[in-house]
Amino acid sequence: MGDSVFLPLEDYFSRIGARKAIVLCQLPLVATVAFIVFLAVLFNPASLLHPAFFPVLLLQVVILGACVVLPWNRLPMWSFVFIPVLDCLAVGLLREVGGPVLSVVGLAMAFPVIWLSVSASKIRVAVAILAPLCATVASPFVLGHEVERSELIRMIIFPAIMAGLALSGHAVARGLIKHGERLDRKDRELVRLHGATKEHAQLLDTVLETVNVGVWAMDANGADILTNRRLRADRSWVQESTNAANPFTVVTEPSDEERNNPADLAVRGASFTNRLVRVGDGEKQRTFSAAARPLLGEAGQLKGSIIAFTDVTALLKAQTARDKFVATVSHELRTPLTSILGYLEMLDSQPNPAFMGIIERNAERLLTLVNDLLLVASEDLELRRRPTNVSELLQEAVRNAKPAAAARGITIAMRIHGNVAADVDPGQFSKAIDQLLSNAIKFSPEGTQVVIGLRGNNGEVELSVMDHGIGMTEEEQDEAFTKFFRADQAMESAIPGAGLGLPLSKAIIEAHGGTIGLNSRPGAGTTVTVTVPR
Repeated sequence: MGDSVFLPLEDYFSRIGARKAIVLCQLPLVATVAFIVFLAVLFNPASLLHPAFFPVLLLQVVILGACVVLPWNRLPMWSFVFIPVLDCLAVGLLREVGGPVLSVVGLAMAFPVIWLSVSASKIRVAVAILAPLCATVASPFVLGHEVERSELIRMIIFPAIMAGLALSGHAVARGLIKHGERLDRKDRELVRLHGATKEHAQLLDTVLETVNVGVWAMDANGADILTNRRLRADRSWVQESTNAANPFTVVTEPSDEERNNPADLAVRGASFTNRLVRVGDGEKQRTFSAAARPLLGEAGQLKGSIIAFTDVTALLKAQTARDKFVATVSHELRTPLTSILGYLEMLDSQPNPAFMGIIERNAERLLTLVNDLLLVASEDLELRRRPTNVSELLQEAVRNAKPAAAARGITIAMRIHGNVAADVDPGQFSKAIDQLLSNAIKFSPEGTQVVIGLRGNNGEVELSVMDHGIGMTEEEQDEAFTKFFRADQAMESAIPGAGLGLPLSKAIIEAHGGTIGLNSRPGAGTTVTVTVPR
């Protein structure tokens, strides 16, 4: 018959329990009957003289007591329906014993009828229709009253009115139920949409915090709507590290130069891509590529803008290094090629065997440069280790380097502490020593000395090459082992080289499981130290 004690207060009644809910539904009828009896005692005591009057009132008390004492939680939920059915009978009997004076009591039957009918159950609405009819018809027979012909109208019309009230209450209940179902569906849809929105927001936050691009959403006044971690970090870096204008903020009263900043262009609704912004000076300078798109409302009005900042400092440095590499390698390749072509042309008009030697040396120089390029580009360096007298390798390298050193007026001093042996690849290790000596000679001024030292120490071989040349700054030392890097002073002085000596030496030494480092000061020379296991 339905589980709800009273549908309009279902949520409240479900919280207070079945007993309290049934008692509360019974109280309006009890209070109404008590009030009517009080008025009868006050104004017409004779109407209470019927012998069955007090037994009928006692029935009302018994019904109320049943509401209070019965264990409704252990009974079937629908069992409370017997209470409003008994109420209809009790009201019908009270109406009958009260006579014409208490005929108004019959209206109190509306309370149990409404209680029964305001439900989704069709059985309960049927009971709400039949209970008043049965109570009205049965009351005279229970009391032994004769039914006069005039009473038939009341006995027909009253149940019909109660039936209309029951049907109306049931219709209202069904409307409430459908409305509640619609609200439940909307609530579930809202919960689903809220969950989807929350997941979408989490996804957006994750994406924004993952990408290495500063993202800034601003409103029409330039105030922040959304920023990600990278944008906030870049904004803080500008504020703390430089005195430059901050491209990650909107200036209230921008100057003519600041009006061309990405943020100020974007707040005016501009759309652009790959707009370069340089922030800071010197080594701390960083370059950003900015792109912006306006946010427009449905009517086309400007609501704000989205700007993305990409740090392209490393890319620009790489492009600069590439340009330097192309220029350096082109020069290094062009010089021997020019010599080869020149002497080949001279051989046509003036054959001379000495020219062949010059051509061969330049060809070997080209081959060495190409091999060095291939070696420094290789990730895996193949070694053929064997026990080797490193002292002899060093002496051989010095002998090979002395002609170039003598041509520049440079002397080479060796400080070798005994015969030092190690398990190395003689060819590759010699190449590393040759590169270090060549660098020391190239960057040393005339009349200076290059010192090369070698010692065995605690299972390691320690080799050092010291010159008194132009030296390097701290920033240049950080880049010294980068492929194709050349110091600015070396470029300005036109010192030949492709920027491969130190990277190539580093690759060979590290392949042997060793380490290489340098210590230098501008104008005070450079010392390169190599350590490899024996």
